[in-house]
Amino acid sequence: MAKPPARPQPKPLYSSAEGEAALRRLYDDTLAALPFQHEERWVDTPSFGRAHVLVAGPEGAPPLMLWHGTAAPGPLMLRAFDPLVKRFRVYCPDIPLQAGSRSEPAVLDPASHGHGRWCVEVMEGLGLLGGAGLPPPHPPLHVGISLGGSVLLDLAVVKPEAVGGAALLVPGSLHPEFAKHLMPLSVALSFALYRWLPCRLTAWLVLDRMCDAPYDQEDPTLKNILLGIRHCNYFPEGPLAFADEQLRRLAGPTLLVAAERDSFGPGAATADRARSVWPASQLKVELLPGKHVGNKEVMAQTSQRVIRFFEERGVAGPA
Repeated sequence: MAKPPARPQPKPLYSSAEGEAALRRLYDDTLAALPFQHEERWVDTPSFGRAHVLVAGPEGAPPLMLWHGTAAPGPLMLRAFDPLVKRFRVYCPDIPLQAGSRSEPAVLDPASHGHGRWCVEVMEGLGLLGGAGLPPPHPPLHVGISLGGSVLLDLAVVKPEAVGGAALLVPGSLHPEFAKHLMPLSVALSFALYRWLPCRLTAWLVLDRMCDAPYDQEDPTLKNILLGIRHCNYFPEGPLAFADEQLRRLAGPTLLVAAERDSFGPGAATADRARSVWPASQLKVELLPGKHVGNKEVMAQTSQRVIRFFEERGVAGPA
């Protein structure tokens, strides 16, 4: 029997062992500080190696996949969106090659929808898509934040029946001017300056471009982003821009939460693009006044918006 083709090996993510250790410590500390029970699972995927998944929330509650943003893996998202844990059985996989991620490094090729295919294999490994002679369950709900929103859209392109409902929170790839390799110049310059001269001032310049609360540099999510800028050799490319016909493969109830002052594309244009793609019977748009990364209050309010939307559309299951 022929051996399966070898998986392509990614370039080293971390610039130093010390930087990698700092990111892993922050992951461990954030995980240990979560104020609710959680468990860690490992999923062996056929194509992408082992995936690390955090699971929290009441057993038997409706399943919800939480897809995290760039440089903000599992425990950071569970901490930021903890109201979801009280209502759903939340599964939060670490996307490979994100700063601090515990999943095995793997190349997710955007040209072949590698992100979406990885999602499918992780969900199959978790038993959330049926299999082994079992009938397919009701598809999980999904929440995708920033990069995670793009990953969720890529999943919907690859396997739309895996998405029972979607909440897209500041998804950059939905903006009409989103393009491959594009980062706003002001953001790119602030990243480069902080990497060259890391201090509180240059950190503030980075965070002020993106965040409602740039002064809160000890917040674990913001701290992880800063560590990622300093100690990661690169941020992996996410899914490519989607054509309208690809986006329409997402057919379930869809909530878009966009930010008016989003540095990766003003939210009003993102909202207009969404309205041009999905019918009003499917889509609800909430346009917030802030930046790409909201403060703690905005995060908590956004979680409640997500819960309320899924309940109003009748897909949240029993409380």
